[in-house]
Amino acid sequence: MALNFKLQLAENSASNIFRRGTLSFTKKNHVIQTPACMTYTLRGAVPHLLADNLKLLPIELVQVSLEHFLEQKDPSSFKYPHGLHKYLNLENNLLFCDIRDPLKLSPVSFNTDKYLSVQTHGGVRQVTPDLWAEAMNIYRPDLIATMSDTVTDMDAKTKRIKKSVDRSLRWLDENLVKSKELDIPVFAPVMGHTDKEERIRSATSTAERDVQGFIVNVLGFEKETVAAQVKASTDNLPSNKPRLAYGLSSPEGILEGISNGIDLFDGSYAYKVTEKGRAITFKFGTELKSEIHTQDQPKTLNLWSTDLAHAFEPLDTTCGCDACTRPHTKAYIHHLLNAHEMLGPILLMSHNVYQLDKFMQSIRTSIDQGSFEQDMKTFMHHYSHLKESDGMQNHEDEVDTDSLGVHLKKKRTLKL
Repeated sequence: MALNFKLQLAENSASNIFRRGTLSFTKKNHVIQTPACMTYTLRGAVPHLLADNLKLLPIELVQVSLEHFLEQKDPSSFKYPHGLHKYLNLENNLLFCDIRDPLKLSPVSFNTDKYLSVQTHGGVRQVTPDLWAEAMNIYRPDLIATMSDTVTDMDAKTKRIKKSVDRSLRWLDENLVKSKELDIPVFAPVMGHTDKEERIRSATSTAERDVQGFIVNVLGFEKETVAAQVKASTDNLPSNKPRLAYGLSSPEGILEGISNGIDLFDGSYAYKVTEKGRAITFKFGTELKSEIHTQDQPKTLNLWSTDLAHAFEPLDTTCGCDACTRPHTKAYIHHLLNAHEMLGPILLMSHNVYQLDKFMQSIRTSIDQGSFEQDMKTFMHHYSHLKESDGMQNHEDEVDTDSLGVHLKKKRTLKL
C-alpha cells in the first residue's frame, strides 16, 4: 500500500479524543507527523512564493485544486507528459489533489448524476468521472480526493442532502476503479451537510469502501454547530484511518477539529492573514505558559498599522523563518506594504507558513505530553477570538511624490 497511517497515541477524556499519528508515503519514503496542516496553493503555486522561497520553509504535503487548472476546454497541464510535480516545480514535495478550492466553496451551477460543476478562472466547467480519471492519470499526485456532490446551500432540504450522499457514493465507486489502476491512495469525502443522520449514513457507507482516508467538510457552518457535525462524521469512521477537515483552518478551528478526531487540515489560514497584511504571533503549549496572566490578546500583528512605522525589531524574535532571521523589521515590512512592493507579501507569507507549521508542532508536543486539553483552555483564554479584520481597511496610501522630487500633476478635465 502506498499510504500507511499509524495511530501513535489516543488520549481519551470525558468528551475528547486527541489523536497523534504518522502518515507514511511508502513510494516517496516520506513520513508526516499528525496532526498537521497541508500547504495551500492557488493554481498550483503557493501564493506570493517561488520555489527558492519554499526550500526555506517546512513544507511537506502541498494541496492543489483541479478546478484551478480547468479554465480552458483543453488545459495546458493535460498536455504536459511528465506529471504535476514537475509541471509545478514541486518535485521534492508530496501533492494532494482535490477538485474544489478548500478556501471557499462558492455556489456554482447545479450538479447532475453525470458531472460535477466547478468554478474556474474561465467560467463554470463540468467535471465528469472520465475527466477526473484523465486528470489523475496525467497528474499522478501522491494522494487524491474523489468526486463529491457538495451542498453549498445552508438551508438545503433533506431530499437534496440525501441525493448528494447517494451521488457521491456512486462517484466514489467509479473513481476507486481508476485510482487502483494508478495505485494512488484515495481520501473519500464524507457527505451529509447539515443533516446528522445523513452524515452518519455517509460515513458508515464510505467506511465500507477500500479508501485510505476521509474528508469531513464543515465549510460555511456556524461555530456553534461545527463540533456536533464533525463528531457525527468522525464517530462513525474507523479510527485507524486519517481524517482531513475543510472549514477548520483557523487556529480555533484546528483545535476544535483535533478535539473531535481530525488529523489533517487545509493551510489556507496562512494565506488569508497574509492577504490582510497580518503576521501570525500566537503561541501554543509551553511557549504560551509564561503569558497566561493576560487575555484577549490579538493572534496576529497588523503590519499596515502606522504604529509600526518606527518599530525596528523583527516580527518575532523567537521565529526561525527567513523574514525574522535576516532580520526584516516590522517598520520595513510596513513600508513595503505601503509602497505596494511584492516583497512585503513574500516576507509575510513566508513567516505565516512557518508559524502555522510551528503551531502544529506545538500541538503535537502538547498531545505527547498529555497536556493538550489544558493548553487549549489556556490558548482560548489568552487570545481574542474575533475574526481578524483587513489591516488595510480605512488605510490611505502614502503619497511619495514629494520625497521623490516629482511634482503632483493637476487633474485634467476632458472636454467632450
